[in-house]
Amino acid sequence: MPKVTFKEDNKTVDVPVGTSLIEVCNKNDVSYPFFSCEDGTCGTCLCPVDKPENLDPNPPGEKEKERLSICCAKPNERLACQVKVKGDVVISSPYNS
Repeated sequence: MPKVTFKEDNKTVDVPVGTSLIEVCNKNDVSYPFFSCEDGTCGTCLCPVDKPENLDPNPPGEKEKERLSICCAKPNERLACQVKVKGDVVISSPYNS
């Protein structure tokens, strides 16, 4: 089972493969920014991920690519509402990336 670690919270949780990253954030009482639209249009769930290749889809789909471009995202940043966990990842605060 993959592990998702929230660096700033010093918290690691096991999640089933295919769990959406935003669901992991919402269900685990972590100090992460408020998520607004949850459908990839606002960009509030942009988060730095240490191994973005452990998220599905990889590479990002067209909708996510467009929003990442608009948000001037760094190569390791993904939208939590648009990806599912397929391997271990560490999530950092977007304020510390």
